[in-house]
Amino acid sequence: MAYMGNGGLSGFAGIVGGAVGAYLGYTYAGAVDDITPVQGALILGGIGLVAGSLGAFILKSAMQFIIYLVLLLGVAYFFREQIESLTGVNPVDALNAALERFGLSLPGYDGDGNIKVGPDEG
Repeated sequence: MAYMGNGGLSGFAGIVGGAVGAYLGYTYAGAVDDITPVQGALILGGIGLVAGSLGAFILKSAMQFIIYLVLLLGVAYFFREQIESLTGVNPVDALNAALERFGLSLPGYDGDGNIKVGPDEG
């Protein structure tokens, strides 16, 4: 049901995309021989409407996925000792190993399941 919230955002983005598409279609239809400015506005306006609303929907869905991913990683980090005692796997080590497969690593990772944040003291 989270995808149904803020449906007005996708609608507004579709209207803006449709308006931009209609303006471009009306303006540049003169460069094409068989299309009148009204036809160009209708064609590119329809494409802009669909593309704008689809883009807003995808962006909203992607941001919700990223927020849930950050929340999951936060819970896994703060309860890593309990997770390790239950499963035998340190979630920070597992995440770092997965990232290293893609050529990435956690910044400040010390290899013991801890991430150092802030300047070094001492």
